[in-house]
Amino acid sequence: MTTPREEAARWFIRMHRDAGAQPGAADAAAWRTWMDADPRHAAEYAAFEALWQDFDSTPRTEALATAVNTAARQRRNTRRAAITRSVLGVAGLGTAGLVAWRGWLEWQDTTVFALARDSAIGERIVLNLPDASVLTLGPASRIATRYTRRRRAVVLEQGEALLDVVRDADRHFTIDAGQARITVLGTRFTVNRLPGLVRVSVEHGTVRLAVKGAEGAPFLLLQAGEVGELPDESAGAAPGADGAHASPLPRRVQRDARDSFSSIERGLIVFDSAGLGEIAATLSRWRRQPVRAAVADGTGGPRITAAVQRADVESFLDALPRIAAVRVQERDGATWLAPRSTAPEKIRKN
Repeated sequence: MTTPREEAARWFIRMHRDAGAQPGAADAAAWRTWMDADPRHAAEYAAFEALWQDFDSTPRTEALATAVNTAARQRRNTRRAAITRSVLGVAGLGTAGLVAWRGWLEWQDTTVFALARDSAIGERIVLNLPDASVLTLGPASRIATRYTRRRRAVVLEQGEALLDVVRDADRHFTIDAGQARITVLGTRFTVNRLPGLVRVSVEHGTVRLAVKGAEGAPFLLLQAGEVGELPDESAGAAPGADGAHASPLPRRVQRDARDSFSSIERGLIVFDSAGLGEIAATLSRWRRQPVRAAVADGTGGPRITAAVQRADVESFLDALPRIAAVRVQERDGATWLAPRSTAPEKIRKN
């Protein structure tokens, strides 16, 4: 048989599971019936309510976690009642304490802020996040953001983003982009999803670049002015000479990190020995008619270095066959780029 305190703990978790959301009508009616059934119910529930309202600060939540863990390890010790009273403000750990512990974990992982945005072709969007961090979304890009009381997480689903992250030692900031996971405390950097790879460029601070979900795998620490890349099979990485995909290991590359900021901040697109796949994907973010590459990067074709203002994208495409061994062809509602050695018939078949 459960006690009023145990019932109050379960009701509190049930009624506070989702921050900012109102409980359903059925739950609210059942809760009210339970509250009215016995004066002790309301008193026990109020004790939990008062306790949780006082745990919005990190030191207090850490204290709760430490003390409940200690109490659980000593549950056979005669001192457990005194320990639990000091932590929960109620007598006895037992089921109520364990339920409260699970509730505390759920409370920590409850979504307190969520935002999903996508930008149009040629559009840049500045998003002010609740921790005073700033995210600038590049053109034709899409992100999903979720904050809890112990995590700050962004998923870059496509395109590129510039992030100016405010330091919070209690909540790391993570960005998932395809197979890449980027972890930071406080820094300013860009993340760019390109065909077959994710590129991270750092202006200041330190960024950790690793394969998402690969515990113990090698990772790369990027400092100010450095650029790192991670092959991304989820974005169509080109196979190697033996037909196998490249190993998804992060690598530091010799590039000017400032180039990655110029596109989002000033609309100046910089290509540094870029393949046709990167050029096509990048230009498609700035024009209505998409640009496609007839060959994947890493499988041949010219490498091009150029700087293009966003207003000059069409002029750049017109001039491309004169500045590099590239064939430009309009077909099927897209502009196709191919090495000049590729026959037009082969381009049409791809």
